[in-house]
Parts: sequence; structure tokens; C-alpha cells
Amino acid sequence: MRSKLLILTTMFFLFFLLLSGCKDNGISSEKIINNLKNLDSYSCDIDMKIENDKQVVNYKGKQFYDKRYGYRFELENNRIMIYKDNSIVVKDLKNGFKYSTDKNFDSVFKLSFVGEYIGLIYTNEKIKVSTKIINNKKYEVISLDIPGNNKNISKADLYVDSQNDKPGYLIIYDWNGKEKIKVEYSKFDFNTKLDKSIFNVD
Repeated sequence: MRSKLLILTTMFFLFFLLLSGCKDNGISSEKIINNLKNLDSYSCDIDMKIENDKQVVNYKGKQFYDKRYGYRFELENNRIMIYKDNSIVVKDLKNGFKYSTDKNFDSVFKLSFVGEYIGLIYTNEKIKVSTKIINNKKYEVISLDIPGNNKNISKADLYVDSQNDKPGYLIIYDWNGKEKIKVEYSKFDFNTKLDKSIFNVD
């Protein structure tokens, strides 16, 4: 009798722990998604790896985002790209040449901005949230589909640090689930005050 009581007590305790863990994870995921939705601006450094059938290309840069002014992408010491409305202004830092192009012309670099996924969180019907441990750090992984007909850019996983709610990684997959783009974020500064002038190219 005593052993049965002990087994029942143990099972109840384990069930309670499991239920509590699921509840905490749900609250944590909801909090992180809400924080992303309330992200008005940010600045960060990025390390980006793009893989195609022939090679792997690495880029380093700095990003700025303000929902009022758009995006600024400083790509190493080579280019500055300003994303506003439906256009991109590009300045080549080596020769000073400046030109404009349609935003849809860039199907890769714009996807490295966390701001792009804020819009998808609002509109995507297939959002899934899971948990993953990387280097002893817990991340909430927000998985969603990327709209469009590009088979090389089909799905994305955004890894958000559970402790500070800051994006840590972004991984983009093709329609077969193969990793095509990986972005690592560092020095991520939430809702920082950005001067409007940095979203212009002289």
C-alpha cells in the first residue's frame, strides 16, 4: 500500500513539473513574440553565410532598422544599402558610385533584417515555436514560411535568446529543408534612438 502511494505521489509530482514547464515555455514564447512585435528600432553587427551549389560566401556588416525610416546595411567596407519603401539606394564605398534599384531585386540581404520577420509574424499562419540549446544557451526558435516562389528561400528559423529576448541567429532553408543562409547577430541593441540622417546616403 505504501509503495503504491509512493508511486502515485511521484507520478503526480512529475506530471506537475511537466505541466509547469509547458506553461512557462508558452508564456516565454508569447513574451518573446510580443517583444519582437514591439520592436521599433535596433542596431546590430551581423556575420552572414550564404551557401549555393558552387560555394559558400561569407559577409560581415552592420545593420540599422527604424520602422519610420527603413533599413541601413553597411556591408563591410564595400557598400552601404538603404532600404526605403520599395527601393534600395546603394553606394559603392570604393568608387563613390551611387544608384537606386527596386527592393524586390534583392532577395537575400533584405532577409537578414529582423524587421522583415516582424511583418511575417503578423501575417504568417504557420508559425511554430520550439526550444533549442546552443552552447549551453537556451533559445526560443520561431519557425515560419517565407512567401514567394523562390525554392531556395522557403522557410526560416529565428533564434531568440530566452534570457534577454535578443535575436541570436537566423537560418533560412530551401524547400527541401537544406540550410542556405545563416545569420549570426551580435551587439544587438533594442529600440535604440537612431538619427534619421543615417538612412540617407550622401
